[in-house]
Amino acid sequence: MLWGAFTNSMTAMMAQSHSMNVIGQNVANINTAGYKKAEDTFQTSLSETYPNWNIFGVNKMTRQSVDRQGTILGTGGNLDMAVNGQGLFILSPTAGTPASETDYSFGRAGSFMWQVDNTAATTTTTTTATTYSVSYSDTNNGTTSRGAEPPSANLQPTYLGTPDGQYLLAFAADADGVITPSTSLSGLSAIRTDFYNLTAGQDTQAVTMRANIDSNTMRSDTVELSIPVYKAVANPDTGVTDYLSDQINFVFTPDPALDNVWSLDFTLGSNPATTPSGTATGGPYTLTFGGNGDLQSVTPTGGSNSFSIDTDITWNTVNFTSSVTAVATALTPTASAISIDLTDLTQLAGNNLIYNFQQDGNVNGYLRDSYFTNDGYFVGSYTNNETKRLYQIPVATFNAPNQLEALNGTRWALSDDAGDVVVRVQGGNDEGLMSFTASAIEQSNVTIEDEFTKMIITQKAYSMATKVFQTADEMTTTVRDLK
Repeated sequence: MLWGAFTNSMTAMMAQSHSMNVIGQNVANINTAGYKKAEDTFQTSLSETYPNWNIFGVNKMTRQSVDRQGTILGTGGNLDMAVNGQGLFILSPTAGTPASETDYSFGRAGSFMWQVDNTAATTTTTTTATTYSVSYSDTNNGTTSRGAEPPSANLQPTYLGTPDGQYLLAFAADADGVITPSTSLSGLSAIRTDFYNLTAGQDTQAVTMRANIDSNTMRSDTVELSIPVYKAVANPDTGVTDYLSDQINFVFTPDPALDNVWSLDFTLGSNPATTPSGTATGGPYTLTFGGNGDLQSVTPTGGSNSFSIDTDITWNTVNFTSSVTAVATALTPTASAISIDLTDLTQLAGNNLIYNFQQDGNVNGYLRDSYFTNDGYFVGSYTNNETKRLYQIPVATFNAPNQLEALNGTRWALSDDAGDVVVRVQGGNDEGLMSFTASAIEQSNVTIEDEFTKMIITQKAYSMATKVFQTADEMTTTVRDLK
C-alpha cells in the first residue's frame, strides 16, 4: 500500500527533524556549565487496527544523560565547585524553607555568586557584637586594645546562589561549629554570610615557643623575648565581650656563677618598667642547658611535660568607655593560667630571637573571605586569621536521575519516574560515590565529534525519508494518470 509509504516517510521526517533539534540544542550548550546532553532514540510504530502492516513508521524518544560526567575545569574562583560522580546541587527559589518538595530544583552548574535577598527590608538595627567600639585603658590611661569595628554597611542578608536567582542549600554549623547532615531535604538552609559574621576570640591558655638565647650574653645583662597574649573582658554596661591584647615578656638572666644556667621570669606590657599591664606569678624558673645548647631541665616544672611551666597572669584594672554611653566602668579581669612549653628553647651563640611560636588565643574577627573546599565545606576566613567551617555542601541523588524533569537554567525538578531523593555528603557512608573539586566547574558532557557524526547520519536519514515520500508521490501520480 502506497499509503504506508507516505506515513512511514512522514513519521521518519518528523523523527529526524526532532533529532536534529536535539543535536542543535546540544551544540548550542557545549560551553554551558553543568549542561547534560540529550539523545533521541527510535522505535517502530505499528497500527493498532492492522498490527501486521508496517504503515505507521517510527516514533522518537528523547533520553537525558544527567548521570554522565562532564569534564572538570579549574577556574580559580572561590565560589566555584564541581561535583565528581553522582549527585546534584540542591537549589531553592527562596532563602527560606520551600513550601513543598516540588519547589526544590537540582543542578550541576557549580558557578555561584552572592546575591541580596530582595524580600528582606534594609534595617539599621545593630547587634551587640557590632554596636559598641570598646576601648580598654589601664590605670595610667594608656589604651592597650581597641575592639574591632567594621565599617558601616547595608544589613540586608546576602546569600549564595546561581546567576538566575536560585539559592544554594546546605547544612549549617550550629553555635558550637558542629554540622549534623541528614539524608533528607529537611534541615537544609540557604548559605548566608555577610561582613558582620563574627567569630569569637579566645583566651590564651597554651604557648609553644621555638627560640634561642645567646650563650655569649654577659652575666650582668638580660635577654627579653615577647609574644602576644589575649584575655576576654566583658563590659558590664553593654554586655559586649572583646579581647584584651597585650604582650608577655620572657626575661632571661644568666646565673652569675654557673655556666649554662639561666633564670626566667615574666613581665606584662609593652613598657613594663614604667607602666606594667599586670603581673605574672609562678617564677622565677631555673633553666639548665647542655653543652650542645639544648634545654636539659626546668625547675620548678608544671604542665604537660618536663619542659613546661605554668604562669598565672593578672591584668591591672581596665576602664571601659563606650560609644553609646559616656559612663566609664572600671573592671579587674580575672587571672589567666597559661601553660608554656619550652621544649624547643636553645642556648647557642648568635642572636636572641624567636624562630616561631604558637599560642591559642585570639581577638574577635569579622568575616573577610569565604570559599569552598575539596572536602565539601563552605569555609569562612576571618580578620583574626581564624578559619571556620560554616556549611557542609550536600548533593541529591536519585535511582533514575535521567528521568528528572528538565527546567530552564540547567536545572531539573523532582519526578515520580526518577525515584525518591536521597541527600548525601562527602565522607559519609557512601564514600567513593561522589566528591567535590573546589575552584572548578563541570563543563557540559557534550562531545562535538559525536554530535557532528549524529548530525551527518540524521541529515542522511531525513534525505532518504524525503526521497521515499517523493517516490511514493510519483507512483501515485502514475496510477492517477492510467487510462
